[in-house]
Amino acid sequence: MFDYFLYFVVSYLFGSFPTAYLLIRIASKKDIRNEGSGNVGTFNAIRVSRKKWIGAVVLLIDLLKGALPAWYAGSISGKDDLIMLLVVCGVTLGHVYPVWLKFKGGRGLAVAAGALLMIEPVFVGIWLAIWLIFYIILRIHTIASMIATVALPVIVFFARNIFFSDQCLLILLPVCMLIFQRHLERLPDIVYEKSKQLMMENQR
Repeated sequence: MFDYFLYFVVSYLFGSFPTAYLLIRIASKKDIRNEGSGNVGTFNAIRVSRKKWIGAVVLLIDLLKGALPAWYAGSISGKDDLIMLLVVCGVTLGHVYPVWLKFKGGRGLAVAAGALLMIEPVFVGIWLAIWLIFYIILRIHTIASMIATVALPVIVFFARNIFFSDQCLLILLPVCMLIFQRHLERLPDIVYEKSKQLMMENQR
């Protein structure tokens, strides 16, 4: 039992590494939590720094934060279902609620994607395909992310016993619920920003 707890704690600590916060602090002396959307992630890092390479570095490190613990745990445990569930949840929770930043972190997409790439890469491919379709239609990446995050477990549910196992769904569900909840918190700001934009356009 202690081994399972250890997997979770180590994964949480990996996920909690404050990539965007540190890079923005170093590059511009700003606290990313108080800038832009306040999200400690890739898109806000680009918005605050105005440098795409910083966003690329944040994305890469956040992917590795999820991938390395999942790869190691999988190689040691033979991808034991409970261990992989604890690792994916651990890295995602660490990123979303990092102890180093008073539990104010990112939305968990990149770090969860990194972990899932080591478990079932097709999950990430499905999510990206759905996100891209709705981003092209709506041009709002947060809404596209929410739709993709809801659609992914639904697709896996209906495709289980054909392409996926029940265990895959078990690993996926809690992570998608957490990521969706974090994006949902952003929804009022998006509605306000879009309403303000429409009002300004109508006044021209």
